[in-house]
Amino acid sequence: MIEFGTSRAEVLERLFALWKAVPQTETVPIEEAAGRITARDIHSRVTLPEVHASARDGIAVNSAAFSISPAGDGGTDYPAWKEGADYARADTGDDFDDRYDAIIQIEDVTFLETGGVRLPAGFTVTPGMNVFGRGSMIREGEMILEQGLPIRPCDVGALARGAVWDVPVVKKPVVAFIPTGDELIPLRQTPKRGENIDTNSIMARQMIAAMGASPVLFPIQKDNKAGLEGILKKALPLADIVVINGGSSKGAEDYNARLLAEMGTLVCHGVSAAPGRPLAAAVIDGKAVINLPGPMLATYFGLDWCVRALVCRALGIPVPKRPVVRARLTGTGAPPRQLPPDFEFLSRVIVTRTADGWEAWPIPSGCVEGKRTQGFHSGQCAIKGPSTPGREVDVELLYGEEYFTAR
Repeated sequence: MIEFGTSRAEVLERLFALWKAVPQTETVPIEEAAGRITARDIHSRVTLPEVHASARDGIAVNSAAFSISPAGDGGTDYPAWKEGADYARADTGDDFDDRYDAIIQIEDVTFLETGGVRLPAGFTVTPGMNVFGRGSMIREGEMILEQGLPIRPCDVGALARGAVWDVPVVKKPVVAFIPTGDELIPLRQTPKRGENIDTNSIMARQMIAAMGASPVLFPIQKDNKAGLEGILKKALPLADIVVINGGSSKGAEDYNARLLAEMGTLVCHGVSAAPGRPLAAAVIDGKAVINLPGPMLATYFGLDWCVRALVCRALGIPVPKRPVVRARLTGTGAPPRQLPPDFEFLSRVIVTRTADGWEAWPIPSGCVEGKRTQGFHSGQCAIKGPSTPGREVDVELLYGEEYFTAR
């Protein structure tokens, strides 16, 4: 029996009470660390610079030679100075001989034909001038990254500076995706009457990978209980999360929820949100199993709010938040059937920015997405109650605000 009184938050709460996701750790080369999640605090293995380094392009000198600063309107010449004895060339980041303790930046130096140098009049040199001291870049044992953070490209540079070549990260959870349906055919085949292309698998692969998990796609499973049970038993040992796509409702061939209850603990069958209201969830052999309805929008929203939350739980991180704007509805975008008052209508919206604020046009069910005459699918929202024009709702932007120009 399908129960539709369960909110999306309650579904996740029930799942998390039964499914104990414990993040696993692995080590990856620094070249593959970007985008991963740190498994522990990471500290530098080295001190840089080890002694000192030049902070400017210039020459290294001994500041004691300038204890009395000569003066003159035309500058001060040191014609007898020899490179390698009285000074040495040192570019930014270079080590230099310990005989020297200061750097004169190259803009203040004129090299004389005699081999000496000229400095500006009244020029003063002090110990440590333009010098990176020992450990001024990084010190051994200094923390580079805290546990539980996504590793950005700039962080990879910081890890390299600390000589961290092998990076401890949270192992990516494996998400198995099982498409079901007698009508489905694989990509690159031309559908005949009664056939539909399996578009959800390729969408799921990309969404799951973007969440930070490893997708494993199974072949299309026909509507056969024994066959689904067999493929589910193959998927469970391989995956941390299993997603069955299709067969979640109460049609003649929709037996999936009963199968989940037979194999494990059924958490729910039905959620008070549409599209995707027949969603079922269970825990089998310690693995989270989600049965998403087959229509593309229902699959998309189920992946977005449910599976994403499970993946983040397995990674030990919060669910990333998208930018949200307050927008006025400019069309009804009514759901295909009347929903109870406590139901959420999950809607893709076309977002526009006007001089008076933001506007959102809900895309009607079945509407071809991406019509340039109307805008583009640039946001989504959850609406409770009537979606009457003029009502204000919170809209998640699926593009950055820089893509929206006020009209």
